[in-house]
Amino acid sequence: MRMTAAVLSATLAFAAFAVPSAWSQANNTVLLANLDPYTSLNYNDVWGYVAPNGDEYALLGTTGGTAVVDTTIPTQPAVRGFFNGPTSTWRDIRTYRDYAYVVTEGGGGMQIIDLSSPNTPTLVQTWGAQLWGNAHNICIDTATGMIVVIGTNNGSVVIDASQNPANPTFVGYHLTGAQSDYYHDMHIQNGLAHGSMIYRGVYRLMDVTTWPFTILSERSTPNTFTHNAWPNASDTVAVTTDERAGAVVKFWNIANPSSPIGLGSFTPNTNSIPHNAFIVGNVCHVSWYTEGYRAIDISNPNLPVEIGSYDTWPGASGGFNGAWGCYPFQPSGNIYVNDISTGLYIVRLQNTNIAHQPLADTTNESGPYGVDCDVSSSAPIQSVEMVWRANGGAETRVPMTAGSPSGRYSASIPGQLAPTRVEYAIEVQSGGATKRSPGPNAWHAFQVGVLTRVFFDDFEAGVGGWTHGFVLRQDDWQLGASFGRGGTVNGVSFADPASAYSGTNCWGNDLGGSGFNGIYQPSVSNWLQSPAIPTNGVQGLRLRLRRWLTIESGAFDQAQVLVNNQIVWSNPTNANLVDTAWNLLDLDISSIANNASSLSVRFTLITDGGANFGGWTIDDFEVYRFSDCFPPEPYGTGTPGTGGLEPTISSAGEPRIGTSFTLQGGAMLGGATAFLGISPASTSLPIAGITLLVDPLSGFFFAQPVSGSPGVAGAGSSSLTIPIPADPLLDNADTFHQWLVLDPGSAGGLLAASGGLRARICQF
Repeated sequence: MRMTAAVLSATLAFAAFAVPSAWSQANNTVLLANLDPYTSLNYNDVWGYVAPNGDEYALLGTTGGTAVVDTTIPTQPAVRGFFNGPTSTWRDIRTYRDYAYVVTEGGGGMQIIDLSSPNTPTLVQTWGAQLWGNAHNICIDTATGMIVVIGTNNGSVVIDASQNPANPTFVGYHLTGAQSDYYHDMHIQNGLAHGSMIYRGVYRLMDVTTWPFTILSERSTPNTFTHNAWPNASDTVAVTTDERAGAVVKFWNIANPSSPIGLGSFTPNTNSIPHNAFIVGNVCHVSWYTEGYRAIDISNPNLPVEIGSYDTWPGASGGFNGAWGCYPFQPSGNIYVNDISTGLYIVRLQNTNIAHQPLADTTNESGPYGVDCDVSSSAPIQSVEMVWRANGGAETRVPMTAGSPSGRYSASIPGQLAPTRVEYAIEVQSGGATKRSPGPNAWHAFQVGVLTRVFFDDFEAGVGGWTHGFVLRQDDWQLGASFGRGGTVNGVSFADPASAYSGTNCWGNDLGGSGFNGIYQPSVSNWLQSPAIPTNGVQGLRLRLRRWLTIESGAFDQAQVLVNNQIVWSNPTNANLVDTAWNLLDLDISSIANNASSLSVRFTLITDGGANFGGWTIDDFEVYRFSDCFPPEPYGTGTPGTGGLEPTISSAGEPRIGTSFTLQGGAMLGGATAFLGISPASTSLPIAGITLLVDPLSGFFFAQPVSGSPGVAGAGSSSLTIPIPADPLLDNADTFHQWLVLDPGSAGGLLAASGGLRARICQF
């Protein structure tokens, strides 16, 4: 039975809400309700409306008419009206001001429904039957009131509703009804029309600020059956769908609408068919037939990542069953999904964002190291935790404390003795799902200790001695800007970075510039090699760099890092490696470097004849050591001698266990005698006209001659080399040092003194 608004019963106003069946699959989404009031009909497209008081409504297309559903209480949707229309598999709905406009392939013109009283909607009239027979779709520029009825037997019909939405005015026909001119769908905003020419497989951009429309550009979509197109609010990125088995959603850079550039693509299942896609913020919402509703994060449109889904279809993938349309534009964030067989689903995406500035390397051993983040979520937040570990050891979980402003969370990591590598992550539980920063199984990291940098190259100065070549077929290593090119292989999307990690330049396989596609070739073997890097005798060296690598499983394609021809890293053999951000690769190469006078680092790529990804991209290459050998620190104040000159104190070398450490004095009275005080404790003791800064009770004073012309102020210097025993118990022991000089020209007539110097004995 087909129901009209006049005969709607009170029972239908709160029509039975189906409990989700066992086959319904939710991933990072929550089902609020499922409404299937017309079991004898099938459903098609869905749209939405917001009343002036903020109440929300879903407009459901069926094969027999259009329903107005009150979704203000999303868990209790209620049908408020139903309007019979021509029987048709295809029914499309759009809104302008307080009116809904409905067209079908069944003919009969365009129904205009008054929604100003949405709980008692009324049919104003059926308009335009004389202008076209059947219509497939409808587009409305809500800023100007321009309506374009799409896919009619007479072409695209342009109408002006701005003056009288209840009785619009015919403007003219855009193109003809010929198949070559056929638009399946269109969207207009900011004077730009996005046309989907399904039979030509073309995405067309047009300037619609003047009549007739001006064609700006056309691009073939990946599967050449262009079903719909939709831009983001800023007209910088658009999405297209192709209604074919195995098709992808494709993203485009439309900042220059005269020259769109292809970006990334996505599919959850290569047997499936995408249908309608829309962009809200950084999320693309798709009704994907048998795969249900899909939410895709396009913060990086070169590398779209699915963040949520709700499957409305219990059967196998493929074919034209399941989710026909979705509507993601309601202010509440509730999303409408219309399933062909089971009607309206109201779902909510559990979208969680974590903003955090990673901690930098530090020489601070005392700590604590504060970790702050800003968390937002479309669902209630159950918990925010930080997990950390030192040097790959046991993990410690710490609840993060909510603070100000709202959404700010804080925790701290206790101080660590150098050298220590600290790794940490932030995990948010929200809506039954977990979001981790920086990503699944990934860690932020910082080092505690003193950095000794043996070699660093951010590639901004050019080639700098790096070489590259090939063993088999092709050398595609390039230095320059990365263009973020990518693709989809066996349902896996990948992309190169859109820019270098720092600066402008990076090295990589096929960076995707003019004439290149960013994808490595099959059956190749090539390499990039560093210049010779002197170790300068520094022990305990490590190699670290920023890596963006996308590659098939190591069982098929191999990416390796070699140091002096020894493999120190290779990609896993049990899974593809697809970086979605710049990652830190930090390797201990001390077993090779400790006994080497120089190092050579090589990156290799070896591929088979199968799937091809993006390969290596590297930046900020560094050979370094982190140690606990902190530079000696001055403390206290010295006492001037002859001529008002204060003796100085400095050091040479590191106070490392098993080595020697030299204390140096300068600006002394020439030819005098000096005493070097060494103690495990400091003091501040006035004595003999100076301030003694080393504890005399626990220390020693070593007499040393002073060079320089006798009696000349500041002309002398002295030094003493101290052997440090090879005893690990001395690690982290502090020693305090001060030079005293016999100088009758000092204020006290006996001694001049340097300031103090604190040194920490180190092991690494």
